Amino acid sequence: MSPRTGLMTLVVAGAAVLVAAVIAVTVMLNRPAEAIRPDPVAATVPVALDADGLPEDVSIGVVVTLGQSGEPGSEYNRAAQGAVVAGQRFAQGGAAVALPTENDRGTEDGARAAVQALAEQGVSGIVVASSGPQARAAARTAADLGLPAILPYAQPSEPAPSVWTTMPSGSSVEVALRTAVNGRSSVLLVVDGGPTPTSVPTAQTLDLQDFDDVTGLAQEAAILTGDQQRAPDAPAGTGSAGVAGPADAVVVSAATPQRLARLVQALQSRDVSVPLILPDGATAPAFASALSELDGTASGQLVGIASSAGDSAALQQDAQGRGMSAFLSAVRLAAGDPDIKNLTGDAPFSADAWAADPASHDAVVALVRATALAGSADPAEIGEALRAVSLGPGEGLAGPPLDFSRPEALTAKAMPVYASPQDLGLRPADENAPRLVWVPAPAPTPTSP
Repeated sequence: MSPRTGLMTLVVAGAAVLVAAVIAVTVMLNRPAEAIRPDPVAATVPVALDADGLPEDVSIGVVVTLGQSGEPGSEYNRAAQGAVVAGQRFAQGGAAVALPTENDRGTEDGARAAVQALAEQGVSGIVVASSGPQARAAARTAADLGLPAILPYAQPSEPAPSVWTTMPSGSSVEVALRTAVNGRSSVLLVVDGGPTPTSVPTAQTLDLQDFDDVTGLAQEAAILTGDQQRAPDAPAGTGSAGVAGPADAVVVSAATPQRLARLVQALQSRDVSVPLILPDGATAPAFASALSELDGTASGQLVGIASSAGDSAALQQDAQGRGMSAFLSAVRLAAGDPDIKNLTGDAPFSADAWAADPASHDAVVALVRATALAGSADPAEIGEALRAVSLGPGEGLAGPPLDFSRPEALTAKAMPVYASPQDLGLRPADENAPRLVWVPAPAPTPTSP
């Protein structure tokens, strides 16, 4: 299923030099000193993707949660525009793929209706580009209808032969979270409706519902981390002027990325200096956008959990690096064409080019590859074909390899990633886009014996 390299191939050497120059100045990503092993993927990965054997009039449905005011699930409606990039890459290779899109309205009933509507339109498979209860409801409905469905941003509530998730497993996230807090002896948990991590012991918890406002919570957190002193005239019972054994890290958990950004900005405004570890939601575009609007700071103080380092993976001198470079080239090409619209057709793709992500792109690529392999638009045959394949950069993926022989298709483990405000210059210039990229931790500096 390897795509042809004749159309619009990306010269990776030039892209690697650009990324390396930027990263070296800002985040200094160190690589192990080992020989590069032979790689089965060609030295260039084409921007255009072909799909030999793909039937005519194939359509892949997309379910999104629309809204810009923090509605649960809407945090991924901009990331989901990566599906548009996949569609354009196949179109460049001569394979037309339609992407009908339905709004689940942020409810389980809406999700069921959205999947039903897509089924009636004759889609061959579905990308559920939402999260929370409505994403799980959409997955169940797709399974009931026999439609293969991929969830890039959610875990299904129950396994089904035709449903896959491509997000990191819960156990992988917990391991990465433990890695992020390794060596910290006193961890403070700050929550606003988010889940409580079970794998990390915390010394104390601050819940926003116990405070009058987020400012009061942030002030108390600053005292508990030793970054501020308690007022001398504080009421009796509020503690001493100082803190014995202050917290050396803060785990921040919120119900949505927007609420997470509010907590982070409040903590930063009170000069909390310890690492802020964000187990969930930080890598969603909605977090970057909300943090920017609140004048928060994207810095290495912020530690997220993800399966890869996003755009900075283009630096890697391996197959995934070349796959990510090709994806980012396709993003730039799509953004440069004013006739290319977003999934719902009501705005140019360029408005969301900064947020379009590999996860939604790769979900579409996987369903198209399975359709071409099956040589049929029949959802049952496509699901059977998808269960038999593993895909990687050679098949057009931008992110880590996917193995669809299991419900949790992602093969990569979650890891700690660090925020940086650096613009890598790999996406179209957009002065309105937030500047936040996630990069992996640099290798430890060797110490003298």
